[in-house]
This record gives sequence, C-alpha cells and structure tokens, in this order.
Amino acid sequence: MVKCGVLVALVALVHLGQCSQIVPPLYRYDDFFRCQREDPSGVYCFVKVVFRGNQDTFDSPRIVSDFRHNLLDWGICVNNCQRELSVVPAKNHKRLYQFKFPINHTYILPKDLFGTDLDNFQLRYSALINICVNNRLELKYNLSQHAYSEIEYCTTRDDLESSEKTLDLPETMFYITVFTLVSLFVGANVIDWIGHDHAKGHIVVTSFSVRRNWSRLTEQPKSELYRNFGYIDGVRVYASVFLIIMHCAMYSGVFPVANPEYGEQVLKNPLLIDVFALAVVVLQMFFVISGLLLAATVLQDVERKPDINSGYFWTKIRMRLIRIVPVYFFCLLLTTMGANLPGVQLGPVGYKTLVQEQVRCKQKWWTNVLFVNNLPTFGEERCHFHGWYLATDFQLFLATLLLLSAFWKSPKRANALLSFSVIVALIVPTGIVYYMGLESAFPLKLSEAQFSFMYSSWINHVYFPSYSNMNSYLLGAVVGYVYHQTKYNKLNLDDYPLYSRLRKLCLPLLALAYLPTFIFYQYEIPRSSWMTILHNFLYRNVGVAALCVCFIECFRNPPGQIRAHLSSVAMTSLGKLSYNVYVLHIPVIRLILNMFSPSFKLSLVSLLWIPQGVAVISYFVGFVAFLFIEQPVGILLKHRFVDQSKPKLA
Repeated sequence: MVKCGVLVALVALVHLGQCSQIVPPLYRYDDFFRCQREDPSGVYCFVKVVFRGNQDTFDSPRIVSDFRHNLLDWGICVNNCQRELSVVPAKNHKRLYQFKFPINHTYILPKDLFGTDLDNFQLRYSALINICVNNRLELKYNLSQHAYSEIEYCTTRDDLESSEKTLDLPETMFYITVFTLVSLFVGANVIDWIGHDHAKGHIVVTSFSVRRNWSRLTEQPKSELYRNFGYIDGVRVYASVFLIIMHCAMYSGVFPVANPEYGEQVLKNPLLIDVFALAVVVLQMFFVISGLLLAATVLQDVERKPDINSGYFWTKIRMRLIRIVPVYFFCLLLTTMGANLPGVQLGPVGYKTLVQEQVRCKQKWWTNVLFVNNLPTFGEERCHFHGWYLATDFQLFLATLLLLSAFWKSPKRANALLSFSVIVALIVPTGIVYYMGLESAFPLKLSEAQFSFMYSSWINHVYFPSYSNMNSYLLGAVVGYVYHQTKYNKLNLDDYPLYSRLRKLCLPLLALAYLPTFIFYQYEIPRSSWMTILHNFLYRNVGVAALCVCFIECFRNPPGQIRAHLSSVAMTSLGKLSYNVYVLHIPVIRLILNMFSPSFKLSLVSLLWIPQGVAVISYFVGFVAFLFIEQPVGILLKHRFVDQSKPKLA
C-alpha cells in the first residue's frame, strides 16, 4: 500500500509541469547583472506589489497552502523603469500611480532592518517604481486593476563594491576567528608530523591534530551504554538527511522560481501533505534521543557514585555548552557575513537567501547567544532561523537536568514527579492550540514560506517553544529511566498491561495521527473543534510515544541486521557529524541558491537532485568543521573549564 501510494505521488509530480501559470507572475525579476553592468549607478530594487482584494481567501478555518496571488515579489532595475516611462506621456503618470490602501496581512519586511539607506531609496524611487509596475501590468498582462508597490530593499553597484572594502565588527571578528583557527590548525599539524616528542604532547597540538581527530571520529566507544544505544548515531544520520530534504523543499517556496504554481500543485497531493507534516516528528525524535541519553547517563552515574554533589550537575551544563557553542557561534559569524563572504557574488536570488538573513542576524544575534530565540517574544525576524532547535534543546536540557537532580535528592518521589511532569507536558501544546484557535498540524502555507514562516502563529507558539516540546524530551527521559530500572532493578515491562496495549496500538494510532492531516487542507473544519484538538493531541504525541516504544524494544531485545547497520563504523562516524550538519546545512543551502537564477524551474528532477547535492556538501562541510572547530576548540575548552574543575565527591 505504501509503495503504491509513493508511486502515485511521484507520477503526480511528473505531470505537475502542465499546471496553469499564475498571472501576473508572482516573481518577475529584471536582469540583475545587466542592470549592474549597463547603468553607472546600477540601482536594483526588490519590490512588493500588492493588489486590493475583495475577499481574503486565507481567512478560513481550512489550511490554505497556496501563495497569495495578490502579493507579487518583483525585482526592478531602476534604469529600465526610467527608460520605459520616458515614452509614457506625463499625464498618464498620475493615472498609473496607486496610493497605499489598507492591507490586512504581512506583505513586507520591516524597513528598520535595512537602516536609513532604505529611506533614501524610497524617497527617490518609490513613485517611479509604483508607476512603472502598473505600466507593465497594463502593457504585458492586460490588467486594468492597479497595484500598490513598496520598496523592500535596494542595492547599487557602489554598494556591492564598497561591501568588499569595508568591514564592520562582526566581519572583523569572523576574519580574526578564521585566521586564528587556520594558524593553529596548520601549526599544530606541522608539529604533530615533524615536531619534537615534547611538543607533540602539547594540548593545542593534540587538539588540532588531524590524525588524532580522525581517530576520534572513527573510534567506537566500548561502554555498556554505547553498546545498547550506539545505533542512535545511525538514526541521526537518516533523520538529518530527511530534514535536509524537507528544508530544501521549504526553500523552494522561499526563493523566486519561474513556476511557483508547481509548489502549489505539490501541496494538493494528500500523500505529500502527510509526508511533509512528518518533518515535525523527526525534530521530536532528536528531543527524545537527547532526553533518553541524558537520563540514562545521569542515573547510571548516580547509581555508581550515589555520593556525588551538586557540582556534578554544573559540570553537565558546562559540557553541554562546550558541545554546542563553538560551531554554532561560528555559524552565527558566518551568517553575518552573508554576501560579503570571499568568492561569493551576490545574485538576484541572493537577496532572499543571504541578505535578509544577514541583516536579521546583525540585529538579533544576541537572542541566539542567550539561547532565547525560540520564544514567541523574539518570534519575528529571527536570526539563523533553524537555531530555534538549539535554544529549545538547551532549555529542555536544563529543565530535565533539574528534574533529575530532584530525583537524586528525593528518589522516593521520582515516579510521582515524573508522571506529573509528563502529564503537564502532554497537555500544554494542545491547550495552546485550543486557546489560540490554531491549526491542528504544521500548516504548510506557501504564503508564509515566502517569509520563512517568521510570522506563523503555529510555528511561534507551538513548534518552537521549549514548553511545547517538553513532551518529547520528558518521554525520552522516561525511556532512560525505564532502561535504568530494567538494568539495575530488574524491571520487567511484560508485567505491565498498559505497556503491552500501547505497543499493540502504536501502528493504528500512528495512522490516525498522521494520515488524516490532509483533511484539514481540503475541508473547513473549525479551529478549536473537537476534531482539531483531538488530531493535534495525537499529532504532537503519538509519534513520540511510538519512538519511545521502539527505543525500549531495542534495549529489551538482541540487535538484528538493521541495528547492526545503524551501529556500524561508517554510520556512527557520520552520526558524530550530525550536529555540525544540522547547524551548517542552512548556510550551505543559502549559498547554493544564491547561484541560481530566478528563471529556474522546479521539477521532479530538481526536487530529487538538489537535496542529494546539499546533503553531500553539508556532510563535507560538517567534516571540515569537525576537524577545524568542534573537536579542537571543544578539547581546549574542556581542558580549561572541566578537566581542572571536576566535581568532587561529597
């Protein structure tokens, strides 16, 4: 059945190229490079064109996945407009000009992101572009209805040339960081290969040595915990590749293409809607894994040395920060560089993929540094958008660690405290959906994809916050607790009928949770109705519960061929790169898309080969980051902040 469904979906994708075009086009970009080449100033503006609508089709309980056809994203060469209007009688200019009218939806990024320069461009060119756009709509598309045009961002040839000469503080820090890392890397490896034995043992040399870091990448730990859960590294690899595929698909709705109607038709396919909706479960899988490993590790340490003190938990926090900070903070610096990276030539698509992210990060970088960029308070214009996961994961790590410390101090209350926490975590997301009247599942709206989902209420209040993902982390901790009880206290789950029923119900519950998702795209089911609330509860929790059952069954039963493959040297080595791949794959996608033309057409072939290329490049970049940043900087930080301050026994 599944194979037949996938085949039907692929056949449908093949025929999507025949769908009718959107007129006027959502994306119409003048030749960017020709504009820069032929005009001394080369002023090129990215403009939002809005038509007055009689009825908002998006004001519906149904999830409307289409673009807003009354919101156009055009790239305008000012020189072209001046030339076109030179033959238009002056008396027609007033007729063609459209004043701003009330607009009840987000249509443009805030102008304060781009500084005062944007005011100058708007003052000089707003009226010209407004008239020019309406003239084109009349001549090329036979439209009598005029549109309001507003400049979102402009660039000139002088801007492009000056950006290559002047450096601001983040860019200066980026070059200093790169120079320092490269110098240490080269020097350490020269010493490692030809230096004296005494120098070879220096902490800097051992940290940056390629030979030693390759051994760290390929070696397999021999602990009992790793023998039971080593296959998780392989799970991370496949989950990371799936996320790359989903993010590539998402960016097909972000950057300008010649056939945006293709994306609309893709989201008319019920099976593909259900597949895309599963991306939420993959992120939940990472939370489950983190909670599982944290609980299993802490409980094992407490079992072996019950007289540890609170310093143990502070060491856990330091180790967590050392694990995630080096690569993440370097990626933030990389993002602030944007189109100013050496060798990067900004193209017309680069405004959407590089410049917007760059200007956001230069203002909102501090929310990432403080790990609060996942909270609704900082929801709009986020920097390094997918960094929300790291903030959520760190907050959940702290909350779960606090809960485990409570177990350590009051072991008799552990079961009651854990049960209460899980119940609250299960209820919170569904309660938010009910009181805010939100969608039951991740709303795949191309209208919101154009703004990278920054203004989606569901994303900001249900998907990102730590309190909405506590169910995943806590249920993972429950698995770690069950593992510990099974190993040390001889817990036998076969004695618990509830677990046996849950194991048998997993498959039908999964079908009930995810297969009906497409219904909410095709029918007007009221928000906060019992169907919406029930589906949301299943959608947010059943996948997590099924994953937990799967992990429990894995340590209760001997490994088979699948787990042997997932725990092989190749998969565990790639699994160690998964964190770097997650952090860096979005900048990789942005840099790749910058080289695309807005005349690029989506097709089944492109949707297949682009994610493959991005995955290969992302793992290569992740490997380089492993050698240059993650391992060497992590080892140095551990030497400085952990090795010399190990928690003492009470």
